[in-house]
This record gives sequence, C-alpha cells and structure tokens, in this order.
Amino acid sequence: MGKSYGRSAQLGDVDRTAVQERTTDFLRTLYPQKTADNVAADTGIAANTIAKWLDRGSAPTSWAFLRLLEAYGAEFACAVMAKPPAWLDRAARDQRNDRLQAQIAKLQSQIDGGL
Repeated sequence: MGKSYGRSAQLGDVDRTAVQERTTDFLRTLYPQKTADNVAADTGIAANTIAKWLDRGSAPTSWAFLRLLEAYGAEFACAVMAKPPAWLDRAARDQRNDRLQAQIAKLQSQIDGGL
C-alpha cells in the first residue's frame, strides 16, 4: 500500500475539544430537557454514553458521530464544523426550516383541535 501524503484526518486536542463542545451545544439546544434520553431515542446510542459526553466533556466515538449524523443530518454536520461549505449551510437551513414548519403545523393542529 502506498503512503498518503495529504493532511492527517486526525483531530488535535484543540479541534477535538471544539467539536465536542459544538456537539453537546447542538444536542442541548435541540433538547434542553432530558437531553441524553431524547438523543438516545433518536440515535439508538445508550443514554448513559450520551450523558458522559454532556457531563464530562467527552467526545463521541466515530461510530456514535455517524449515528448523530444519521439522525440529525445537515443541521448537525453544519453545527459541528468550524467553517461548513456553503452547500452544507444551505442544506442545514432547509432542514431546520422543514423541522420548524412541522412544529408549527403540529401546534396549529392543537390550536384547531382546542387543545
């Protein structure tokens, strides 16, 4: 096998800390209450593992990070990147708008139903 001469895909300590902080900020913003339980329900990752990320400042493993990407898509990817590309930023905004429109429709349904 040949050697790869490109940039290393590994993160340094500073980058790893920044990604961890952005990850937990995203999750806490998405679910301010019972964050670990809600993220576990969305991803299939154990709630106690997620609680460790939140409480101890641990970073998700690669496998867990992929589960988070699968569950939260472009919004999550954009949130954890320092400088996301324009196409990802657009996709994240579209995804967020769709999510907010669904929330509005649910609330309107409750209003219309007298709840």
